[in-house]
Amino acid sequence: MSLDLKTNNAGHLVLIAADGTRHENVRPTRLFPLTDADHWIALQDSTGRELACIEDPATLTEAQRTALQTALSKRAFVPVIHSIDRITRAADGYDWKVTTDRGPTTFHVDTDEAVQTLGSGRLVIIDDRNMRYLISDAAALDRESKRRMERYY
Repeated sequence: MSLDLKTNNAGHLVLIAADGTRHENVRPTRLFPLTDADHWIALQDSTGRELACIEDPATLTEAQRTALQTALSKRAFVPVIHSIDRITRAADGYDWKVTTDRGPTTFHVDTDEAVQTLGSGRLVIIDDRNMRYLISDAAALDRESKRRMERYY
């Protein structure tokens, strides 16, 4: 793949295609953010049109990888749940109170299907606003958090 990635003075990702076309404010998107976050990165323009897809960022130069990782880190927002403080049954689902890597939060899930396994002890919880929360290792949760999870799931 012949492309160049860099960061402009405003800190935005820039893609220079093989034909020399320059695309400003490129948005990288992980195509498989929870199951294969290190591969398959789509590069989109500001309208969401795909410009390129990078199968393996390891094939990029160090400078290009750095620019890509910096842009990805600005877009990534999947809070990681460290503890489950409370899960209560509501008329239309469950209310969760948790502590994440970004602090305490509460959210609502509609059904039991909102908790999905990803393998290797990882779980993703999708709330009623389609926000995703990750439990990176259910076995590593504290005893009370595990008890709260087992009570409902």
